[in-house]
Amino acid sequence: MTRARQVFEIIDDGGSGLDGAEERLSPRELCLLAGALNYHSLVQPGREFRAVVLRGPNESFPRLTGDSCHRLEWPADRTVVCTVQVRSTLNGTAPDNAPLVPLVIDLGGEHPGGGTSYYSRAGLKAKVLRRARFGAPVAFDALRQGLTDYYEKRITSNRRPPRIARVESAAPLQGLAGEDRPPAIVFGLHWLEMGGAERWALESIALAKEAGFLPIVLTDRESSHPWIVRPELEGALVVPLDLPLPGTEEVDLLLALTREFSVRGIHVHHNGWLYHRLAWFKAMDPTIQVADSLHIIEWRTGGFVEVSIKLSNAIDVHHVISPQLRDYMVLQRDIPKERVALAPLYGLHEAAPVQQAKTENGRPFTVSFIGRLSQQKRPYLFLRYAHQLKRSAGNVRFIMHGDGALSDEATQLVSRYGLSDCVEFRRPPRAVDDTLTESDLLVISSDNEGLTLTTFEATAHDVAVLSTDVGSQASLVSSRALVPRQPLAFLKEAVSLTKEIMESEELREQIVQEQREKIESLKELPEARLWTKKLYEGWKA
Repeated sequence: MTRARQVFEIIDDGGSGLDGAEERLSPRELCLLAGALNYHSLVQPGREFRAVVLRGPNESFPRLTGDSCHRLEWPADRTVVCTVQVRSTLNGTAPDNAPLVPLVIDLGGEHPGGGTSYYSRAGLKAKVLRRARFGAPVAFDALRQGLTDYYEKRITSNRRPPRIARVESAAPLQGLAGEDRPPAIVFGLHWLEMGGAERWALESIALAKEAGFLPIVLTDRESSHPWIVRPELEGALVVPLDLPLPGTEEVDLLLALTREFSVRGIHVHHNGWLYHRLAWFKAMDPTIQVADSLHIIEWRTGGFVEVSIKLSNAIDVHHVISPQLRDYMVLQRDIPKERVALAPLYGLHEAAPVQQAKTENGRPFTVSFIGRLSQQKRPYLFLRYAHQLKRSAGNVRFIMHGDGALSDEATQLVSRYGLSDCVEFRRPPRAVDDTLTESDLLVISSDNEGLTLTTFEATAHDVAVLSTDVGSQASLVSSRALVPRQPLAFLKEAVSLTKEIMESEELREQIVQEQREKIESLKELPEARLWTKKLYEGWKA
């Protein structure tokens, strides 16, 4: 039996494992199936469903809620795993003799995560970009960063999209069920896979449960959702969405959430679909409190920060994790300072510092990369850095800990650069703590960041951090260990500084000590968990 909340009863398990008996599905697949059945039970309350459950090949994404669920055919590479029959436990208007609703639920296959790459799209333009991007990734990135600099200087600074007007209605939603509706908080996430924003979202969900709320977790990006099995989601109502939703199902879903649950608040963690429905929630019931958590200003578009600013009049408080982001919203984008709460995530990983001589016993100096293998993190740049460092410094070892859309490229580059004997790949669920315990230096090669959680973790393990000078990294990383974002300058300065660190344990410890001092300064600010706990307590009233 899956541990998440279910709004359906099982009539015929079909050997799926939903009833805890024979399990043809993995725990992740069971959670995906339960999420899909939750969705259909919400949009068609009281109905009975017979679902054909498919498994796709590796690299294919689930299809749980879209049009394909209502088409009684499927691609030739899908396998029918089982057929299940369930009934929605929600009160509906369906007559007693309503026909069975047939569904096709595709659970997809195993996938490294990270969604669909821009360069995986069809068409001639994507084909040309793909060849250039993967043929010469560092040169291509140098061009990207140059264009980004031009765009930020000449275009972005002059772009200020209009904001929506305030919702002035003061009438609470009428005609709902009685007070026995469970109090709930709706959470909007990008997806359920490895990432700093996702880690914080799961912490928030756990805090909501502690406060007595039912978390309703919505995602809006295609993913295999490897974190859907995380213990923080036990007891939550998890609904992974595939957009667009067909017909009137979007309206049916939103109305079901407000009808069946006493929604006290909404907390958005990087979910564009939910962002654009906040005004609707406020108009339907102005007593619903809305917060969002913001991490990073994306180059060129501003990303979720600009979406949040555009929709700010439907949001009661913006939680930001870095001083840079607070100053941007208040000083540059004119958000009232009383509606911007700075509460860094320094409390997410508290561990006793591992005080030890990192280079003792003759083991090679160890440099790590920790994070999603995605365009933002630039694993290809880290591997070029590893190639140059290995060639000039000799006895050095590298660990790449993560998974993502660029996994295959990283593997190919290790072979191309002749690094097979000194690069070790590690993937979740292996603990990051294991990697940091073995590391002397953590290198963050990202072209953009907010305030990296891995820097907090590295400091707790006595690991020096070398990072691109982006986002609010200067609030955490030693000034001596900040290097340029542009690829060629990054390679030159990062390799040179690493060689200095390898030759001087004293320098390495000085860098770590400055990290500790900066973290202590951040700890004078409210901590995100404590701030959020207080926020949710206020929503209980």
